[in-house]
Amino acid sequence: MKELREELSKAKSIKKIRTYIQTGNLIIESLENKVEVEKDVVSILSDKFNVKNPKLAIYNIEEYKDILSSNPFEVSILKSVLILFPTKESLDQSEYEKEKSEMTEKSKWELINGIIYYFGRQSGPPEEAKVFKSLNKKFKNFPHTGRNLNTVKKMLELANK
Repeated sequence: MKELREELSKAKSIKKIRTYIQTGNLIIESLENKVEVEKDVVSILSDKFNVKNPKLAIYNIEEYKDILSSNPFEVSILKSVLILFPTKESLDQSEYEKEKSEMTEKSKWELINGIIYYFGRQSGPPEEAKVFKSLNKKFKNFPHTGRNLNTVKKMLELANK
């Protein structure tokens, strides 16, 4: 991540950059719009790190706070909530409506403003991971990146420093 920070710090659109462990999460301060920042990051990832077609989910601090505050699930078990950020278009609300009948109290998801909030196991006994596996099939047509709620909260803390 050190090399990535060094390369990104050379970009015109990036004023300050921080990373969160080895997750690929970046906190970038910029005076430019998201489109310009994305162009610079994609160019550096492609040219300097040979990443083919990198997928980015870029949010400003207010959008990120809104995403975190929109989490509909109990937060006492931070790693049980997974937030899926679209890197382009999001799932349609009708996809969510079709899946509601398969959800249980231990395994469910909500689609709020294009962000998917999943609560439950991602692996394990079939009956406990069934909803996630069904949702995961939809991901194949839905470019995204996912982070557990704990990571999302830590990113926001780091961004606020």
